[in-house]
Amino acid sequence: MVEMAKQKLAYSIPEFQEQIPLKSKSFIYEEIAKGRLKTIKAGRRRFITHEAARAYIRLLESEAAE
Repeated sequence: MVEMAKQKLAYSIPEFQEQIPLKSKSFIYEEIAKGRLKTIKAGRRRFITHEAARAYIRLLESEAAE
């Protein structure tokens, strides 16, 4: 039997903010509006996939290295 890792597949906006402490929820929504942070929607809720979170971190790292 294959066991799945305990890694979440997607984070709500508050969960993402806990994992990656940024200034505020409004800052996260601004990053989403700018297209810098990709999300998916399920009904009325918005989620950030694990892959999108990693891509956003790589983006921040590349900007810091410049």
